Amino acid sequence: MNPLLDVERLSLGIRRGKAYLSVVDAIGFQIQTGEMVGILGESGCGKTLTALALMGLLPPGVRITGGAIRFMGRDLLNLSERERCAIRGNEISMVFQEPMSSLNPVLTIGRQIGEPLVLHGRKNKRLIHREVLDMMDKLGLPEPAKLITAYPHQLSGGMRQRVMLALAMMCKPKLLIADEATTALDLSTQAQILRLLERINRDLGASILFISHDLALIRRLCDRVLVMYAGKILEEGTVEAVFSNPLHEYTKGLIGSIPQQERKGKPLLSIPGTVPSLDEKPPGCPFAPRCGKASAPCLVRFPDPLQVTPGHQVCCVTPEGETNG
Repeated sequence: MNPLLDVERLSLGIRRGKAYLSVVDAIGFQIQTGEMVGILGESGCGKTLTALALMGLLPPGVRITGGAIRFMGRDLLNLSERERCAIRGNEISMVFQEPMSSLNPVLTIGRQIGEPLVLHGRKNKRLIHREVLDMMDKLGLPEPAKLITAYPHQLSGGMRQRVMLALAMMCKPKLLIADEATTALDLSTQAQILRLLERINRDLGASILFISHDLALIRRLCDRVLVMYAGKILEEGTVEAVFSNPLHEYTKGLIGSIPQQERKGKPLLSIPGTVPSLDEKPPGCPFAPRCGKASAPCLVRFPDPLQVTPGHQVCCVTPEGETNG
């Protein structure tokens, strides 16, 4: 079965003087129709830039330096901006971390939720109004008829994020990208947003790319997880496989830092060192300077993926010093 999204050796560079420093380095992954995939990694690893590249919304000074992004068989990088606009918000939508900065403060909630329909050619205002109310109701926004006339500053953070989800889903996209969409919310509201994402996946049929640094959220929501560090994908597999049998030392460190009942009273594990800057990354595994099991080959070449079990692969050097793959 052909994947809905196929990212192949995608590389991104940030302009530094006349050169471009690699911030995302030849990553690849797929998302199937109806699947929920998580990208897990700490701040600065390239998660958000990857999402913006998929949307065609990279900021000034950042560009795609290699690779392909195929959506429903079409390479998005070969499309014109007009063709990309026809897909953006219609076939692929994105929800950002901070809804207050994403919503227009001087437009009503109803107008903003309905805007994707207008941008993609819908003209009947009465039908747009009806569809906005219907989507608000589907996503559990209370009293849609009253809320539709409110402004963003009149809503709580959780309500604003629900509005962003409604806006993103108005054209019923096949892929929803949620970038740290629950980070700024309290635990109760966070749980509500997760349930909404599950409903969007189940009832509206959207595949979801969920980007987070929170392991617990990824574990609860997603089918598969990509572990990303310093612009590289180090490990990939089903959530069950990766969390029950982490293979990369970085993944082990992340999971070991989570408080667990069986380790009550014992100190949490910590990963020594810091994330390398863009101009300090080693040519091999970017985690090698922080890894207690790194050997000489780790510093000179990034290993090819090794599939350990079906659907679970890791990019790591064996204890014998031979590269996998």
